[in-house]
Amino acid sequence: MIHEIEFGKLVVILDRQYSLSEFRTASQVIPGSYAEELVERVYNCLFKHSKNLVTEYEKYYAVEYAGFCDFLYWKYKFSKDIAMKIQSRMENSVYVAHTRDSIWMFKDETVSSVLKHILYQLGESDCNLEEETDYELEESEWEQEEI
Repeated sequence: MIHEIEFGKLVVILDRQYSLSEFRTASQVIPGSYAEELVERVYNCLFKHSKNLVTEYEKYYAVEYAGFCDFLYWKYKFSKDIAMKIQSRMENSVYVAHTRDSIWMFKDETVSSVLKHILYQLGESDCNLEEETDYELEESEWEQEEI
């Protein structure tokens, strides 16, 4: 799942972190073509230029927050719903990243359909690009004791 959490910011939740060669193979594009360059840019946005939140949490913040869900809410201001969706996927090994790079490319219908195809070929369970409709976070929406 790739979710726009606020204008220009994405959270990427995938079953695992893929290599560029896996991404290229799944895309089925011709080597050296413009399509291959586009696939590499999409890959770089999702994996190379994004921040791996699971690694960041485990390395730096596990002692500060009661859990990963708290970390997402307090450090990155994710909504309760998004934090809970991510938490529900945490039972298995999962790649969770946060990025601001090149959000415009995911708004393009062609790029979006290519990305869905690649994720489907890689066996991802949820291949949708979702948008948050309301970026404002209400303080009453979240209570620390509920986590």
